[in-house]
Amino acid sequence: MARTEYPAKTPIIGMFMVFAAMGIVAVTAYQHAGWLSIIGYGIAAVIAIFGFTFTFRDLS
Repeated sequence: MARTEYPAKTPIIGMFMVFAAMGIVAVTAYQHAGWLSIIGYGIAAVIAIFGFTFTFRDLS
């Protein structure tokens, strides 16, 4: 049973979050910000985890 009002959009939102996380990693790696890049990688990791969860949460 779907958990949201629009169950078909949940995987799309999740994949968008995963791709956004990859974009954040790409920008952070390009900037070579040193220790400040750890913040960017951490934010990207959190977004990727939530995106992965949203993508596959309705599978039984």
